[in-house]
Amino acid sequence: MELRQACRAAGIGTVAASEHTGRPRLHRALPALSARLVVSLGTPMDIRYGGHARTMQAVVAGLMRPGVATPSLTLRPHQPIVYVDLSPMAAQRLVGVPLSEVDAGGTGADVLLPWVSRLCEELADQPADQRESLLRIRLLERLEEAARLDVSRDAFEALKIIGLSRGQMSVEELARRVHLSPRRLRHVMRSALGVGPKFASRVARLSAAVSRAGQGADSWARIAAESAYHDQSHLVRDFHDLMQTTPTAWLAEEGRNLQGRRHPSP
Repeated sequence: MELRQACRAAGIGTVAASEHTGRPRLHRALPALSARLVVSLGTPMDIRYGGHARTMQAVVAGLMRPGVATPSLTLRPHQPIVYVDLSPMAAQRLVGVPLSEVDAGGTGADVLLPWVSRLCEELADQPADQRESLLRIRLLERLEEAARLDVSRDAFEALKIIGLSRGQMSVEELARRVHLSPRRLRHVMRSALGVGPKFASRVARLSAAVSRAGQGADSWARIAAESAYHDQSHLVRDFHDLMQTTPTAWLAEEGRNLQGRRHPSP
């Protein structure tokens, strides 16, 4: 099986290796229904989350939590970073504990993944254009060796449906799809993942809106309507609550990553 296909089947999503140029700048993690592994191959990373600043070489971040915005990272010049999105199931198998126990702002990866320091050394020794494929190979190897935890698969199936529906499915319909009562669904999701279906749907909705902006939608009002928000001000409130910024400010921060795409009008 081709490497990328094998990774997708195993729950390994986006993998990126990059090195920032220019002045230091803030990068906010986007809202997502996935976990993350982020590793610096140079100086340690400065990460802010929940009003606290930490310095870490490598972090594993769990799913977002209600009441706290996504973590932010200060990108510094000549600081090579490798990043990977992991499905909740894959992340749980790698770390060996339920995701409800993994800090959404990032836990030092050496605490949960004792092999990560060796991986950092191996990646640092590789040419930049070969780091992505090596990371994919090593993660596949680790997932093949990992044990499966006895955690309700209903929670993962519900989260998958929420993502596919872009957060636009009611809790009642979601519960029906996974053959649980709404109350039982809330319990199994919070126990396994640390979030309930309502909050997960909110994250999925904002993630879909951010994706539409990156694809070149012509206005935030249209994005709000197509992403099941009541109106544009509702979308702005979610940007503030989940990312501690506004749509316009986010575009100013991330505009360089959207080159060649039409930016939404205010």
